[in-house]
Amino acid sequence: MTSYGDPNAGSGYDDEQYRQSYPEPTQSSGRASVPSADYGYDYSSSDQADYGQYSANGGGYAPQGGGYGGADQHGYGDQGYGQAPVNPPVSPAAGRASVGSSAGRATVGGRAAVGSAAVGSASVGGSAGRASVAGRAGVRPAGLDTDDEDRPAGKGKNGKAGKNGKPKKKRNKLTIALASVAVLIMVAGGGMIAFTSFLSGVPEPGQFKTQENTLIFASDGKTQLAQLGTENRRIVDMAVLDKKIKDTLIAGEDQDFYNHDGIDIWGIARAAWNNLTGGATQGASTITQQYARAAAQDLEVTYARKLREAVWARELEQKYTKDQILGYYVNTAYFGRGATGVGAAAKAYFNVEAEKLTIGQAAVLGAVLKQPEPQCGDVDLKDCKYKGYDPQNDEAAAKDRWNYVLNSVVKMKTLTQAEVDEVKAKEYPMPIKFTPGGKNNATWGIKDSSTGPVINYIKKEMETPEVKKALEAIGIKDWKNGGLRITLTINAKAQAELEKRLYREYTVAEGCKDAKTKKTIPFTLAEDGKTKLGADGKPLSTDTKKVICRSDVTATVDTKNKVNSLLYKYPKNVTAAAVAIDPQTGGVLAYYGGMDGTTYDKAGKNGEGGPFVSGGHSPASSFKIYTLAAAVAHDISVESHWDPSEFTPKGAKGTIRNAGRDGNDAGCGTNCTLALMAQKSFNVPFYKVTAQIGPSAVVDMAKKAGVTMIWDDGNKAYDLTKTKPSSVPLGNHVGFGQYPITVLDHASGIATFAANGTYHAPHFIAKVERKSVKDKQVVYTPVPGTGPKTKGEQRIESRIVGEVNAVLKNYSGTRLNDRDSVSKSGTWQASDKFKGENSSAWYVGYTPQIATAVWVGNYLHESEPIRDPNGNKIGSGNLPKTIWTQFMNKADDVLGLKAMPIEVGCGGCIGDTGVGDGKESPTPDPNACFLNPQQPGCENQPGNPGNPGDPNNPNPNPSPSGTGGGGICIPRPGKTCP
Repeated sequence: MTSYGDPNAGSGYDDEQYRQSYPEPTQSSGRASVPSADYGYDYSSSDQADYGQYSANGGGYAPQGGGYGGADQHGYGDQGYGQAPVNPPVSPAAGRASVGSSAGRATVGGRAAVGSAAVGSASVGGSAGRASVAGRAGVRPAGLDTDDEDRPAGKGKNGKAGKNGKPKKKRNKLTIALASVAVLIMVAGGGMIAFTSFLSGVPEPGQFKTQENTLIFASDGKTQLAQLGTENRRIVDMAVLDKKIKDTLIAGEDQDFYNHDGIDIWGIARAAWNNLTGGATQGASTITQQYARAAAQDLEVTYARKLREAVWARELEQKYTKDQILGYYVNTAYFGRGATGVGAAAKAYFNVEAEKLTIGQAAVLGAVLKQPEPQCGDVDLKDCKYKGYDPQNDEAAAKDRWNYVLNSVVKMKTLTQAEVDEVKAKEYPMPIKFTPGGKNNATWGIKDSSTGPVINYIKKEMETPEVKKALEAIGIKDWKNGGLRITLTINAKAQAELEKRLYREYTVAEGCKDAKTKKTIPFTLAEDGKTKLGADGKPLSTDTKKVICRSDVTATVDTKNKVNSLLYKYPKNVTAAAVAIDPQTGGVLAYYGGMDGTTYDKAGKNGEGGPFVSGGHSPASSFKIYTLAAAVAHDISVESHWDPSEFTPKGAKGTIRNAGRDGNDAGCGTNCTLALMAQKSFNVPFYKVTAQIGPSAVVDMAKKAGVTMIWDDGNKAYDLTKTKPSSVPLGNHVGFGQYPITVLDHASGIATFAANGTYHAPHFIAKVERKSVKDKQVVYTPVPGTGPKTKGEQRIESRIVGEVNAVLKNYSGTRLNDRDSVSKSGTWQASDKFKGENSSAWYVGYTPQIATAVWVGNYLHESEPIRDPNGNKIGSGNLPKTIWTQFMNKADDVLGLKAMPIEVGCGGCIGDTGVGDGKESPTPDPNACFLNPQQPGCENQPGNPGNPGDPNNPNPNPSPSGTGGGGICIPRPGKTCP
């Protein structure tokens, strides 16, 4: 942990603070949390992501302190040094109190440099003091300039003990002189400001960028999926808060806020005299002073600091209205629970927006400002004397302070005694239970979330040159801290349905064995975190002939919210991924690549922009959708005939097979139509088609559909958005899906077919908005130049799509509830070491409104076998098909989709039917076909399952689609249309 206490503060300083240290959560090498050469994005603008604002109840940030006022507590019993946030707000526009800060909070020696953007994502300096917590760095603790009587129950800490336990008196000439000058200047007021101009220099609000969490929502605009940024802060415009709420927030800190010019002259005089004569250290800081000190990060603990603070406060009061200053203060004050500013505090304590706070709730927050978190090293608070004013830590002290705050609002004449009595008569507004971590962090939603991997795509879309330019035009350079509201295309209900079926979390451990004896070799990691040390303390051999090390899944969790996923009881190595897309816009409706955006995404690319990009899986026969379309585009009819017998291509070493089947299994012998071969998932004819039209033609069709990357057998990735298909050195095996692609790309590709050949770029962001205030109400308006470009591009002729639809409509009996669909399966075999096993299985398909691709495979070792709970091989027709069918049916329901017809083509009249190498069998007796429809030559005879009434029927009586020529047969020389 880093430190952000004042490294110069000793035990005798009145600003002394202590914060319990806690170890940082272990980060897995990954995508979202830690930048890396492999894959990794930083979403917090700090060294942490998805954890970290709040340390734990035993630690926490220093108290803000009481500020000014409180005659019923000895006049200035509530003084204190208030919150000391690092950064001040930006200059307000049109009455707004926009507040921001640069990333993090840093301690640099004693006083941090102010005015640069590096006020801090990391602490620099000694480790003494308080431990840093997630993005907050060194801030001088607040709340210690106070009488002991105002602390929670326990002995005071201010001042050094002398003989007989009495405080030592600090009477030296220099101290008295400085204090006298301070009082003189403050009494003299504005006339002395010019004389002390050399002390000036508090950064003005306008010198800083607005820093506020960016919020991520699902398409409904209500379901929040994530929060990004360095500090947990939601800036609140003072125009939306009722005056009663505003004054209640500050009453305990500064009762005379509206009556002074930034400083309290007589209060400082009394405090100075009390300090000089050995009384408890007092500060008499108004909230203007507290804000001034916070803005300048003035962490020194001296009377000279008080002098500067007073001058700065006067300057602020001369330039800004009281309402603006109040806004700057409540938006930068730390309220505990990891919440900076009243907006985040309202959510952390009561889960409401700040404008919905009641007076009672505002009083709780106003009380917390005094000391939001404990001052002790005991995490369990068993022996903690100063627990702070969060009622979860010390309810009695919190209620006492709450009453004091309410009484102070009466003294400010904002509330009447009757109004306060009415508030007190109601039950004390107990805050919600607080647990450090999760949604109480500045950044959350990346880990332990099925939409965690989506954050990486948001980053990609937000950092295009066009969007960067648009954001810079409104003064935002760091979108994560820009206070933006990003609404996604992700449908919360559809996402939940997908996650419910695919959910699985994994525990992975690495083990080593002796290569010969296979015995386990225990090891520990050296300080570098990489070198493995044996029991003798020496590094293990890296020779794989001697020592074999590998990672394996040791445990899985398949149940969430008492609901078992479809992977329940499956072997630990089995995993699944899926993506659903709206074909009419390209918007991603649901995405599942795992439950952690910081680790490997099974549905998308990993390591984009780096030297090695991964993420693809062999699509097997599901890729034949593109090969079939490419064949039609190259004048090959789906009714062309092919010999599916296995064979060895000339000059090749391997044999092309059909997973142990031949034409007799399909009922067509050596003369099978390309359509039937697509339906039966035979490989040989698709290899031959690819050899005839060229592998690049198939790759080009996949590229047009939306496949952006493909990998060769050596795992080299080819970016199809930058590479011509003719330059991609793939073999004819591409025709039956040997070369890996991502689940997202496959979903995008079939979505283009669902849209009759119109391509829409897949995207996750629906709109980007910025907060503003209109008629005292918070409104969000789109940022010009952001958001998706949903205009489609016709890439594939609709008549070609119609032919694919005619072949694969209601494929394999997968007609969905009350609607038709087009789909295709695919199963890829394991490596030669596991002959006869499957390692990857797909099911992909679409309706006109939704296209979904599902993949099932290995979590760690891609080429190893996958089996079901009974030990059977997993094929495309079981788990993947079950996931796809269940999700598609449920998605139709939750999305409220009405059944739409699938537009089909003529089923074979487009293209040449005589280009194949099929060998015709004698025409059988129709009566024999009726009795045995599977015998060769019967596929087109009456009574055959290929004719009407069978779910695989390729629509023998097609009708024109009416869109762009789809389904309309164009006569060819010597051929007539049906």
